[in-house]
Amino acid sequence: MDFSVPRPKLHSDDQILQAAQTVLLNKGPAEFTLSDVANAVGISRAALIQRFKDKANLHHRVMEQMTQEVRDYFATAPTERGLAPLWEMLKDLIAGMGPGRGSEVHLLLLWGDCTNPQLRALAGERNELVRAAIEFRLPAEPHDPRPTSALIQAVIQGAFMQWMVAREGELAAFMAVRTRQILTTLYPGHPFAD
Repeated sequence: MDFSVPRPKLHSDDQILQAAQTVLLNKGPAEFTLSDVANAVGISRAALIQRFKDKANLHHRVMEQMTQEVRDYFATAPTERGLAPLWEMLKDLIAGMGPGRGSEVHLLLLWGDCTNPQLRALAGERNELVRAAIEFRLPAEPHDPRPTSALIQAVIQGAFMQWMVAREGELAAFMAVRTRQILTTLYPGHPFAD
């Protein structure tokens, strides 16, 4: 008789990665530990190591999952073109930023994206997905959509950095105001309503 049958996995990799993402976003990349993730999932640290090897690999897998979530978002997003659909999409994306509590962790994640080539490639893909979605919805005139989409994305990302210093109101509201400002500057006369 063979008694070496592996025990069934009680938690899927996706469940573990979701818990790891929560821990990572709460603690930051330097402070999150395999023990934190194992405790959040309810498995042993050894079981976590057996499946994900080490903290760096787990971090990378979480960022891969976050990139997949962005891919999935745009794969199922409405595909209407024009300024009104663009504004609706941008409001939805910006609303996902929430009030801004714990946003400092995003700066720490950005540091990882800047210093690790694999994480930088994933961050680049996420950025390009957003930029391309903006470009797709922009009208062909009066501005060339490709550079205009990059400008709009730069304002959105810059608004995040401005808010990190200014802390004026909630993050999503601050970013929405700045995004509306660039859109009304580029497309005067179009109503970008709340």
